[in-house]
Amino acid sequence: MPTASRYRCPCCGAALVFSSQTQQLSCDSCGNSFPLETIQAVADAQAQNDQNDQMTWETQENAGFTWEESGKLRAYRCEACGAEIVADADTAATSCVYCGNPSILPGVLSGAYRPEAVLPFQKSKEEAVAALKKHCSGKRLLPRGFMDGGRLEKITGIYVPFWLYEADAEADCTFNATRTHVRREGQYQVTRTDHFLVRRGGRMGFRQVPVNGSTKADDSMMESIEPFAPDEAKDFSVGYLSGFQAQRHDLDAAACEPRANERIRASVAAAMAATVTGYASVTPAHSHIALEHGRVRQVLFPVWMLNTRWKDQTYTFAMNGQTGKFIGDLPTDKGRFWEYLLGITLGVGLGGTGLLYLLLSMGVIG
Repeated sequence: MPTASRYRCPCCGAALVFSSQTQQLSCDSCGNSFPLETIQAVADAQAQNDQNDQMTWETQENAGFTWEESGKLRAYRCEACGAEIVADADTAATSCVYCGNPSILPGVLSGAYRPEAVLPFQKSKEEAVAALKKHCSGKRLLPRGFMDGGRLEKITGIYVPFWLYEADAEADCTFNATRTHVRREGQYQVTRTDHFLVRRGGRMGFRQVPVNGSTKADDSMMESIEPFAPDEAKDFSVGYLSGFQAQRHDLDAAACEPRANERIRASVAAAMAATVTGYASVTPAHSHIALEHGRVRQVLFPVWMLNTRWKDQTYTFAMNGQTGKFIGDLPTDKGRFWEYLLGITLGVGLGGTGLLYLLLSMGVIG
């Protein structure tokens, strides 16, 4: 029996061989047999789904800020981390929102790429301070002095550049699925497992998939405070920057394309997998997801940020300036940790002693 080396058993993955007696492909490992046409169809589907198409995004050329707009704006560059921030002429940018360094020097705005739209702030600084206080409340191990007023006042509103991607996706995905049947035959319990190759396909449209366009703003943090509502964005005007800062993008649309493709394809794969129901187990086998009609534009999203240092460590807090969603890590005071642990230990010890005395006085134990 010659080995059909290009074919693998859908059940166990071992090589299949052609049997002249049954005229089928058989697996010496698990004992299953399959018609040649069935295995050929499986192999064709897998080969077709082995690689995704490359996506070419359509971007619109941007001439930059007008002369009148540039006259109302100033550029600031942080000497510590290199972040370049744009703000209106009346904004006093005394510290960097990304690293907390106070030495930010104003300069002439030049070479900036003008965003198409801006999503205005809907949460005030007072609401951002209140969110940080709520985030820190009840944290018994928080160092004393971390929440002093001077630190809270450093919360800054900044417009972070995002690229918004639109595309249509066409998917062809296959999944390995099983169903298990258990029956008893005399003294034995027989388990039968049926294997299935499930195929799903369809089209999905994606609109305004956001990707962070700044290397200074942490990607995981920016995605953690999503979602934003790009439909509520307004045509760009320098008036929206009054009293706030804005980061100029240092990642162009082409540099952000891989993350956009990854987010879209992950959503498509999850949607396809959600339609495969009624099986004991489902595992992805192969997928082919083609993207087309891609367009991209730049929008500024509002974020309240605080970047502060404590005991030589940097802690960053961020709040969605539209919805108020808040995230951030907090420092831990080791001294307060041991105080808290000692208090618990003493409390448990005194409680146990009191319980023992009560049981002795009641004669429960002697």
